[in-house]
Amino acid sequence: MASNPITKQYQLLTDWYLSVLDGIADPDGCKVINEMTNSLEWLGGHLITGRYRSISRLGVKIEPNKGLDKFVNPAIPPPNAIAFDSKIKYPSLSECRVEWTSFSKAFHDALHSVSESVLKTEISFKVPTGGNTVEDALVFVALHESYHIGQMSILRKLLGYSPMQLTPRK
Repeated sequence: MASNPITKQYQLLTDWYLSVLDGIADPDGCKVINEMTNSLEWLGGHLITGRYRSISRLGVKIEPNKGLDKFVNPAIPPPNAIAFDSKIKYPSLSECRVEWTSFSKAFHDALHSVSESVLKTEISFKVPTGGNTVEDALVFVALHESYHIGQMSILRKLLGYSPMQLTPRK
């Protein structure tokens, strides 16, 4: 999967995640607009969990996601995300930035070297975009990340921060 549209999409999503959190103070990470919205910390951690799971599906062994138990209920089949709960202390935005950067490097390295047989490996559930292979999951996760980064962008502006940068930050 050396250089194709999905690897380019994931590179931009990696950058957007950091851009959407750029300059936001940690205390603002736990704020919500109302009881119907997620916090930036929850959204950030939820996306990290997705990256971690994608890395695992690609067959790479890495250090476990520190907050996995706050975002995934392993007792139920996928999708098994745990909903936002204002009573839970989620990883700070600073912690999210560090973990995202670390997991993203491992993820991109894995994407560039993944074999066709790994991509065609079946997973235990059908993804919303259709199919049940690792490759199908990667297609869905790119859309999923984009969806949540968009939510984070709205929260960023509602908290009084300037809009996120859409162009690559390099």
